[in-house]
Amino acid sequence: MNNLAQRTEPLQPELEYGRVMAGEKGVFIVRGGLGLVRAEVAASCLVQPAAGDRVLLVSGPGRQAYILSVLKRNPEGASPTRLVFDGQVDLEVNGGGLNLAAEKDLRLASGAGMDLAADKLAVHAGKAEAVIQRINLVAGVFKGQVKRIRTVAGSVENVFRRLTQRLKDSFRFVEDQEEVQAGSARYLVEDTLTMNCGNAVHMAEEMVTINAEQINLG
Repeated sequence: MNNLAQRTEPLQPELEYGRVMAGEKGVFIVRGGLGLVRAEVAASCLVQPAAGDRVLLVSGPGRQAYILSVLKRNPEGASPTRLVFDGQVDLEVNGGGLNLAAEKDLRLASGAGMDLAADKLAVHAGKAEAVIQRINLVAGVFKGQVKRIRTVAGSVENVFRRLTQRLKDSFRFVEDQEEVQAGSARYLVEDTLTMNCGNAVHMAEEMVTINAEQINLG
């Protein structure tokens, strides 16, 4: 009976402080009260340990040890604080919002895709830069208010069912050739229509009509 009681007695883990000496990829060498031990990072320890950090260490039978938490970072170390997860990670907030704030830079990076889904999206920035190889935009209504636009492109192709432009002044500079193909064209000018060219050719299959109070040719 005494032997049976000894076998069924629960084994108590031991907690101690330690200092990380070296290691990477979830396995570290930690100096504790019993010397150097090989310890894995527990799943609850989100901060990735680094050399010189003071940690809380738990050890069990067979010298199996885990780093439960990082208590104090190495004051002489220059490595940033890293939160490391293995596998798929889902962050869920119930009954509230989620705010991410940084005093300096905030970066989001993904090796594959990145999706943003929201009922409303607002972006406020003093300066923005975007480098995109290809972009597709599908919108029900697009409205933009821009003080100045400068666009440089190799070629531009626009397909519209209807295009309406209201301009105060319009200037077009075409170096080679400008061609307009239309079923019909109409120009309404309130004051004066002036056309200057080296040569002018007007061709009509049926009729040409010029109607004015006074016509000067010369």
